[in-house]
Amino acid sequence: MNENIEKTLSALTMAAQKIRRLEEEAREALFVRDDPQTHRRKLEEKAMVLMELPELVGPFSENLPNEAREKLEEQLDSFALRAGRAMELSSLFFMSGLLYPEDYKEGDPNDLEAFIERFRESYV
Repeated sequence: MNENIEKTLSALTMAAQKIRRLEEEAREALFVRDDPQTHRRKLEEKAMVLMELPELVGPFSENLPNEAREKLEEQLDSFALRAGRAMELSSLFFMSGLLYPEDYKEGDPNDLEAFIERFRESYV
């Protein structure tokens, strides 16, 4: 496997795991501890992780094949843009919904996890 693809996938997987952890911590804060401030902070952290994805994998994507780099950059820029909008609006609704389509079913991969899998299948 191309070393840069491996590093890209590793960085994205770690970010996806961090996002799942932040979402769980946000739910726990709101529904178990009745702590709306921590809930908001965790959702803001989630949005920040998404906003930083292009920078996170940028060093690895430079040497990817053109098609892979373009698909990667396009998708990560889209995630970052939506997260930035949610932050600008300071909308908990939008922050919590980042990565989840309307037809999402609990246990399915979110949009980032699905992208990682498609990227892996296409380029590994």
